Amino acid sequence: MTKTPSRAKLKGAAAPTPTAKPSPARKRSRLDPQAREKMILEGATVYFARHGFASQTKDLAAELGVSQGLIFRYFGTKQHLVECVYQNVFLRRWSTKWQRAMRDRKQPLQERLEAFYLAYFEAIDDNAWIRVSLYASLSGSDIIARYIRGKVDKILRIIALELRAERGGAAEGPLDAMEYEVAWHLHSTFIYALIRKYVHGVPNPEEPRAFVKAIVKAFLQGAGRAAS
Repeated sequence: MTKTPSRAKLKGAAAPTPTAKPSPARKRSRLDPQAREKMILEGATVYFARHGFASQTKDLAAELGVSQGLIFRYFGTKQHLVECVYQNVFLRRWSTKWQRAMRDRKQPLQERLEAFYLAYFEAIDDNAWIRVSLYASLSGSDIIARYIRGKVDKILRIIALELRAERGGAAEGPLDAMEYEVAWHLHSTFIYALIRKYVHGVPNPEEPRAFVKAIVKAFLQGAGRAAS
């Protein structure tokens, strides 16, 4: 009986193609709740800085690639999300050490002012900080008014008292309106520099330290001349 050669031995016969195994389904990566909450909060901060607080949460959800329900699951309401943005952008950057350092008269006032405004300028030199603050007030939110009352007002009153003491006046006691406004004048110079940068697109000086020192020096020189 003649044997029939196997297919593998036939001249020119191709080896059988192995059946391809289906690739295992790729598992979707799932963030843990804390990471998911942080992702939404950071995304909301960027979104509100770009579009303001009048924007809808459904648009925010579309921007982040999540459902609107997921945002509400983590933050409850839009107002609570805005409050969390406020805490993340403003309160988290504020240092309680600044007030104590500003009262330390072992250091010359000029050095104290330079140290504070260099630290503060670096802390708020951020697109989100500036744009969120402006959008919040323009939309009627009170978060910046609360920030001023709770944080900024205290440091400005200390600065005004320290300036008065530097000029030979009483180191304690109530401030008059103009003393307070003079401190605001110094403070607002740094805020407006960042508004120029992040809103108007006008660059700031490249060296923050030199900028802070120049502004503080000019401020104290002007205050000294006014006192004489």
